Amino acid sequence: MTIFLDVAVVQIQSWLARTPHLRGRRGASRMIREATMAEAVDEMLTKFTDKARRNTAYGDIDGVIALEILRDDAVDEVERHVMRHLRKRLPAAPLRSTRWEGQDSLDAHAADEPLATHDWPAPVPEWPASKPCDWCRSWPASREATVGAGDDRKQVQLCEDCGKRHRYAGFTTSTTATLKPGVERDLLERWHKEHNSKPTLPDKFPDLALLGKENDNTHLATVYADGNAVGKLNKELRDLRRNGIGTNFDLPQAISNATWSALLAAIEEMSAGTDEMMPVIAHLVGGDDVLVSIPAHEAWWFTRTLQITFQDALAAELADAGLADLPVPTVSAAIVFHHKFSPLPAAVDLAGELLAHAKKQHRGQRASLAWQDITHDGPYPLHHQAPGQRQAPALDALIDAWADLDSLAELGASARANLAVLARHTDPERVKAHAERLGLWDSVQRFLNGPIPLEDALGMVRWWRTK
Repeated sequence: MTIFLDVAVVQIQSWLARTPHLRGRRGASRMIREATMAEAVDEMLTKFTDKARRNTAYGDIDGVIALEILRDDAVDEVERHVMRHLRKRLPAAPLRSTRWEGQDSLDAHAADEPLATHDWPAPVPEWPASKPCDWCRSWPASREATVGAGDDRKQVQLCEDCGKRHRYAGFTTSTTATLKPGVERDLLERWHKEHNSKPTLPDKFPDLALLGKENDNTHLATVYADGNAVGKLNKELRDLRRNGIGTNFDLPQAISNATWSALLAAIEEMSAGTDEMMPVIAHLVGGDDVLVSIPAHEAWWFTRTLQITFQDALAAELADAGLADLPVPTVSAAIVFHHKFSPLPAAVDLAGELLAHAKKQHRGQRASLAWQDITHDGPYPLHHQAPGQRQAPALDALIDAWADLDSLAELGASARANLAVLARHTDPERVKAHAERLGLWDSVQRFLNGPIPLEDALGMVRWWRTK
């Protein structure tokens, strides 16, 4: 039996959003990439070649260092060495180390429980009588940096973590590939390979909002997606491999391929053009995780396409490997609508809670989608305020209702508002009478008893884009 050690950045979306500044998040994305990329791990293990080696079977996922331990008595020493490596490069990131045991990597990671798990929270520095960091407001400032350009150029005081973010950030419009953040560099390279075009990416959230094609271009959507039932697939694949089936199938690579295929397809689905500037800011793309910002009116089509394409792409990979009978993982997602100047950390944290709610509601057995509009609903999760107040619809239910949601979206804002008031405070007969006057009864009635309540449907189409 072999011991495998995984050391990962946890609560990664919250750590990326530690600073409200886009430059700080971009720098953090590149910091994670460079700290956990294969070359960095191999260099870190230069003096440990007899004790551990990189676990190539685990795949290459940003924020995760996966190792195979060559000597059982060296696992503690290797773990401490990896922690020193990551803490030096990611000063404020929360980390977790997990040990597994099995015949090979797949067998070990399909176990019901790991051998051991150890959380390494971000250090909390002693608070001297000094100015707090201008970005995170969490640590004391220890260095000075110049941010912005032209009339927006200014000096800021940053802590150690934010100072590293600033140095690593670069600009997405830079012609020097090494200056571009890792995730967004990958996005541009993959897009160029498929479309033979070289768009740039927005450097500021107001610029991103302006790329929307609707009249109201002041709002953005934060979309957070994560896979369902990947562990179940892993276990079934392990059982097949014991009988010599699927031994050459690379599950981590297949999931990564499906995630990227889904993201590119979702971007293609947007109504905004992509020839000059792509209407997306990618914060995290790794394994089956996606965290992006896009113009608000693009969110529903984007997320629908992301969820459908992921499942289809992964199903195709399994079929090509002769594994079509295995269960295909799906993706659940959360959308948070917010003003372009609203603090992104609040949107990211809320998206994380909504995503957990969607997964729990459907027990991770199907693709589902939770959402909230901070501007109209407030920043606190509605399912905490009143259990069952807003459910996360399954993807198939959303698709079934799509044409009727299109019809509601065609209404003017005042007509939707009046219908929402009736749905909230009166009986179904008055709702029916009002909907018949609008010529919408066929569309409205499905929301009176269906999985998507009428009031929720009216809130959804506030940021709807019809084809």
